[in-house]
Amino acid sequence: MKAAVIENFNDIIFKEVEQPSLDHDEALIKVEYTGVCGTDVHILLGNHKQVKLPLIPGHEFVGRLAKINTDRETNLKIGQRVVAQPLTGCGKCELCIQGRDNVCVDLNIFGIHSDGCFAEYIKVPLKKVYAVPEEIDPRVVSLVEPLAVAMHDVRRSNLQVGQTALIVGGGPIGVLMAMVAKLNGAAKVAISEINEERIKFAKEMDMGFEMINPLKVDIDEEIERLTDHMGFDVVYEVSGVQAGADLMTKAAKIGGTIMMVGIPTKSYMVDTGAITLKELKMEGVRIHAQINFKAALEVIKNNIFNDKLKRLITNEFHIEDIKEAMDFCIKDKDHFKVLLKMS
Repeated sequence: MKAAVIENFNDIIFKEVEQPSLDHDEALIKVEYTGVCGTDVHILLGNHKQVKLPLIPGHEFVGRLAKINTDRETNLKIGQRVVAQPLTGCGKCELCIQGRDNVCVDLNIFGIHSDGCFAEYIKVPLKKVYAVPEEIDPRVVSLVEPLAVAMHDVRRSNLQVGQTALIVGGGPIGVLMAMVAKLNGAAKVAISEINEERIKFAKEMDMGFEMINPLKVDIDEEIERLTDHMGFDVVYEVSGVQAGADLMTKAAKIGGTIMMVGIPTKSYMVDTGAITLKELKMEGVRIHAQINFKAALEVIKNNIFNDKLKRLITNEFHIEDIKEAMDFCIKDKDHFKVLLKMS
């Protein structure tokens, strides 16, 4: 099969590789569309410490079920459009038993710890595969993985109906987080972002997001204005930079919650005094549990806001143009989701 392979950092090539062979209870999926994630860019640039080369990156995909190797009954049929949660745990540790295989000590994320979906075919555990209705645009379905990240993080934050939420960072995950917070019943959702094009984009989603550019307004006054001097019930720090860390403790209300979503490229300072004085709850989140992947797919299957999701796809490349696509993702700061078309 053909695949995009990172053989050396800062270089990705399109080449012939061996098609994966199936072990027991595995499925082979012929990829139709795959999304480019910021993680894929970090891997290419050599900024991901867990990666070993050569590697086929990619973990956001939709495709057709090509083959199954199992002796168990299944409702899945060859040729069906499917998606699959792109990670596995050991299945035996305490965390896996709790349904938290996303933080298993033996976690395997496709496209990071093993070959991913920037290829004609990808093999996955059968238990991770879900069928998708034919009538749904496969490009929208390719967003189920990043949507699952947002679902996981909002669910773990315990955001309640009628509460307020601030998302620090208005990129793809930040906007998805805002969409899910609205879906979850938040009375007010604000996004802090300094990129004017992204601010404009989020406004044009027409979902009532309050947009804050901390470089152009008095951030303290904005927090007071938007929350009646209380601060936000939940703050999602998605930016992964020092300025975001400074804002999260300032913006959270007394007794509020901070969710650490963004992964910093280097360590930064956190105002632990504010955490103590405000008695803040602070929690890290990683990827998504399988139950939230399934929930994200249900949102798409039921067309809750598929029209909004489709607008997040701003650029599309063919897999053969992988070098151009990755170069675009690195240099262009205004895009949202970039898709790779596989055939």
